[in-house]
Amino acid sequence: MFTTLYRIIKTGFKNFLRNGWLSLASTIIMTLTLFIISIFLIGNIVLNQGVQTIQDKIDISVYLNDGVPDQTVLDLQKEISDNSNVRLVRYVSKDDAKQKYEQKFADNPQLKESLNDSGGNPLPASLEIKTYDPNKISSLMPIFSESKYKPVVRKVSYQENKDTIDRLVKFTQFIRNVGWSVAALLIITSLIIIYNTIRTAIYTHRDEIEIMKLVGANPWFIKGPFLVEGIVYGIIGTIASLTALYVLLKLLVDFLNGYFGTGDIGNNVFGFLLQNLGTLVVLLLATGIIIGGTSSTVAIRKYLKKS
Repeated sequence: MFTTLYRIIKTGFKNFLRNGWLSLASTIIMTLTLFIISIFLIGNIVLNQGVQTIQDKIDISVYLNDGVPDQTVLDLQKEISDNSNVRLVRYVSKDDAKQKYEQKFADNPQLKESLNDSGGNPLPASLEIKTYDPNKISSLMPIFSESKYKPVVRKVSYQENKDTIDRLVKFTQFIRNVGWSVAALLIITSLIIIYNTIRTAIYTHRDEIEIMKLVGANPWFIKGPFLVEGIVYGIIGTIASLTALYVLLKLLVDFLNGYFGTGDIGNNVFGFLLQNLGTLVVLLLATGIIIGGTSSTVAIRKYLKKS
């Protein structure tokens, strides 16, 4: 039994080497397929963390009219805080707003001077609100429409943030759809190319196959080498794609950290790859073996049915 298995594996590797350019083309396509799948998986992590980082920076500013009684502001602040989606409510006075404005435009003296020349302090006091889920900001809006607070609130910066979140969600969904589409296209391409490669190998060895059938060889002894050949494409493709992924993420660590500014996303993604390397290897290896094995099985079955 072990001798037969050894011969099947040995013949499969020989077939892989004999096919030359066809084997190389199949391996490259397999590598690209598995690489795109792994990039798609890692890309989802980057997108999710990027969305979370941006959402953490999104808040609502409730601008207040001048001369509002302190107790009314405290009542409004408490009612907002009672909302289960609210993480933090911070009061920003007119003086604080002016200080923040001057710090923000420290490099633009004209804007600073225009504020001072306006006479007094035209900037309103406000309540800055941070939520756990920015998509549920709308649950706060009825508070500001209450008769008690309507004369107090000058403006709520909600629509701008809502548009930002909506665009972000749509962009993320678009990237995911593109990722699935590209991965599916490459999987189909891999199946077709490996199928044709195995068909060519079968055609090259057709005389040997006929002799084996005439002498009553076990069907698995005929099919086995071609199945092994397909699996070899999956194994080599997995190794090559993981190597390329490792190198790419190494190069992108600093870029991702700099692009998102906070959250140390690059290191988190690279750390995720190292921590889950075993799972990723198994996933890609299984995908590669299924693609290669399926193509080989279909090709040899079609040939044996015809002959």
